[in-house]
Amino acid sequence: MEYIHQFLQQIDLGDNLIYRGHSDGRWVLRPSVGRHYEGQWKNVVDCELRALASFKRRAIPYRKTQPKSDIQWLCLMQHHGLSTRLLDFTTNPLIALFFASYPSVLEDGEFIAAQYGRSYENVSDDNLFNRTHSFAYHPPHITERIIGQQGCFVYSSAPNEPLEQRQISRILVKREHKSFIRQELGTVGISHSLLFPGIDGICNDLNERLTSDLEWEAVVN
Repeated sequence: MEYIHQFLQQIDLGDNLIYRGHSDGRWVLRPSVGRHYEGQWKNVVDCELRALASFKRRAIPYRKTQPKSDIQWLCLMQHHGLSTRLLDFTTNPLIALFFASYPSVLEDGEFIAAQYGRSYENVSDDNLFNRTHSFAYHPPHITERIIGQQGCFVYSSAPNEPLEQRQISRILVKREHKSFIRQELGTVGISHSLLFPGIDGICNDLNERLTSDLEWEAVVN
C-alpha cells in the first residue's frame, strides 16, 4: 500500500471535509452548466429552470420513485449527464483518489479537499436558483451510483466561476503513479464495480485486469 499510505499522510481528514478527483489536473473546478456562458449568471437562470421542468416531465415515465425536491432532481440530472450547477464530490478520500487516476492516464491528476461551513441534507425549493452562497449537499440515496461513490455535491451560486480557492486544498497525482494507485485501491475494494454498479462497472474492472495481464505477458514472452 505504498502509494495509498503516502497519499493519506498528505491529506486532512475530518467530518466537514469532502473530496473530489480530476484525472486531468488542468481542469477548472467549475460546474458543467457554467462552461457555456460567461456573462452575468442571473441573466440565464431561466434556461436552467426550463431544463429542470423539461427533465421532470420527460423523466417521470422512467422512474419508479420521484425525487422529493428540486435539488434532488438536479442530482438526478447530474447523474445522467445533463449540465447542472452541481459539482460532484465524495465523502471518501480514496474514492476521490480513484477519480484522480482515472480515466485519463496521459496527464497528471489532481486530488481536491474542500471544507464548507454550510452543509445540508435537506434544501428548500424556495429561491434555489438565486442563492448567494455555495454549500455542500448530501443527498438521499436516490441512485445506486450515489451510494457506491458515497456521493455528495457542491451547489454553486455562480456556476460560471471557479469555486472559491480559500475553501480548497489540492494535491498533484502524477500520471506515472496512476496505474499503481488503482491497483492498490482495488485491493481495498475501490474499483469500477463499486463506483459504477452494474454490468458496465464489472466490464471496466475486468478490462483493466485483462489489459494488465496482456501487457505482462508481452514483457515475459
